[in-house]
Amino acid sequence: VVVVLVVLAAAVFIGGARVLPWTTPAEAAAADYDEVKAVAEDGVIAFLDVDYRDMDPRIQAVKEISTGTFGKEYTAIAEQIRQAAIPAQTISKGKVKQVGIRAIGSKKAVVLVAVDSVVTSSQTAELKKSDTCPYEGARCSKYRFKVSLAKTKDGWRMSDLAGVN
Repeated sequence: VVVVLVVLAAAVFIGGARVLPWTTPAEAAAADYDEVKAVAEDGVIAFLDVDYRDMDPRIQAVKEISTGTFGKEYTAIAEQIRQAAIPAQTISKGKVKQVGIRAIGSKKAVVLVAVDSVVTSSQTAELKKSDTCPYEGARCSKYRFKVSLAKTKDGWRMSDLAGVN
């Protein structure tokens, strides 16, 4: 018994608590925090990802990470987004700058996500590089989103997305 305890203690010392055959409450909470953060980031990036040449996978990505009211609202306007992007030749990419978990519970979470966005379209073609946007023919924006998440049978999903000041 002493030998087993010494080996187990050495394994924990070398490999940390993750080598134990059970999950501690702290490890479970950390896993939820990591998943909530990742889903919020992925959801915002998917929402800002527009390419008029290939909208179907982009729209599908937002639908797959969404649930509840936001999922229904996005599905209802997805075709309008596609129809607006095509004639304007819109391409939009976002890059997450900061993420902060505001609240997390067993079924709901709220995450704040700061993101920079670069958009090119037929309306931005004449824009010149500037201090605020170092890209020729593009508009650069900074957004802050409040992302509400709900835990479903498939994991955390985006249930609301709102811009914040």
